[in-house]
Amino acid sequence: MLRTLSLRLRLSLLLGVVLALGLALGVGLLVLHAGARVRAEADGATRLARDLVEATLPRLETAPDPQAEITRLLADARRLRHVRVTLAGEEAPAQKDVNRAPQWFARLVLPNAAATRIKTGRGAILIAPNPADEIAEIWQEIVWLTIGGAGISVAAFGLVSLAVSRTLRPVATLADGLQRLERGEHSVRVPADGSPEFIIIAERINALAATLQQLDEENRRLVRRMIHVQDEERKDIARDLHDEIGPFLFTVRAGVGALARRVTAPGAEPARLAEDCARIDAQIAALQQVNRRILGRLRPAALEEMGLADALQALAQGWREANPSVAITLSLDGASGDLRASREKPDSTFSQRALEEETALTAYRIVQEGLANALRHSGADRVEVIVEQARGALRIVVRDNGAGLDATHRPSSSGGLGLRGMSERVGALGGALTLSNDAQGGARLTATLPLHDASTDR
Repeated sequence: MLRTLSLRLRLSLLLGVVLALGLALGVGLLVLHAGARVRAEADGATRLARDLVEATLPRLETAPDPQAEITRLLADARRLRHVRVTLAGEEAPAQKDVNRAPQWFARLVLPNAAATRIKTGRGAILIAPNPADEIAEIWQEIVWLTIGGAGISVAAFGLVSLAVSRTLRPVATLADGLQRLERGEHSVRVPADGSPEFIIIAERINALAATLQQLDEENRRLVRRMIHVQDEERKDIARDLHDEIGPFLFTVRAGVGALARRVTAPGAEPARLAEDCARIDAQIAALQQVNRRILGRLRPAALEEMGLADALQALAQGWREANPSVAITLSLDGASGDLRASREKPDSTFSQRALEEETALTAYRIVQEGLANALRHSGADRVEVIVEQARGALRIVVRDNGAGLDATHRPSSSGGLGLRGMSERVGALGGALTLSNDAQGGARLTATLPLHDASTDR
């Protein structure tokens, strides 16, 4: 049941229970000490009355009128409080019932009221405790204490409940802010007021909302960038098809038409026909080269056919042929493992962990972009590529001895995915990419990609 109550109701209920227990404890202590207080008063009054009677007894023997002396003694004794003095066999005078305590309380405070009997020549005198006035006073004190304590408790309960309500008022605002965040309203901000704890929580919620809003903006920019990259890639493919494949196809078609005319012409020379066939074959070979280059931009076929290590060797060899003055060295200890073998035989083992297809493709693109930037922009004559596995991750390093990066350098987006696109791709795999100046001079591109067991992921 308590779980369904709000925090304000729980605190109010706890406060009410504490105040009620405190009031009950105070009344209980007063009742507990009331018995000792009444007995002390009754014992004192009884001793005083007994001393009075005993002091008067010698005069009864010599008094001319003993009965009058006893009557005077009883009259004097009745002036004493908390005690009743009577002759044996006589009825005690009636007492007023004004402001008397309940009988149960009187019996609780003074359960046994034994009387003292003193014998005289004229009869026995009874001295009985009668602390009714004292009990009535104590009862009145308890009543007023209960009323006053209850009033103070109610006032304290109201004041504390009001203070608790005002103190916990920010909780509703914070809860509403979290609900709005859950609904996707990342522009929400909650006021930072109340106690220091609530201010800290509000600041954390606002920081979370700002972070989520920033992530939304970054996601929108990423989507726009992806659409832009796709459009640019389609434009590049369309341009290649139009500018390169189109002319080749036109030339091949024209050559085939000329060949057909010569074949049907009278007196066709076999040597001329062979030359035409050779030209058509050369045009088709060039067309295949262009086709392979376009396919390589879309997806490197060598990566799937030969594995990451051989694909990187082929990539580096292409750059060596295009830039013979630049020394390109490769250290590919971590690129071992055949992608086809890892797909066909998931249980096969290698000296290094087999690379997932997406991880290998990302590593290839990183080296491709790193070599392109180093050879086009750095002016370096030496480039080193390192691919290694360590601590469950694939580490790729491309460094050169070129001019390095200046203070205002921004990652280039030219060529392939671009450094920013690569960083986003690496981040999507749970890795990290950095571009900085190398300690030995030049620039250094470093990427770390987490490795997973390909057999357990299936």
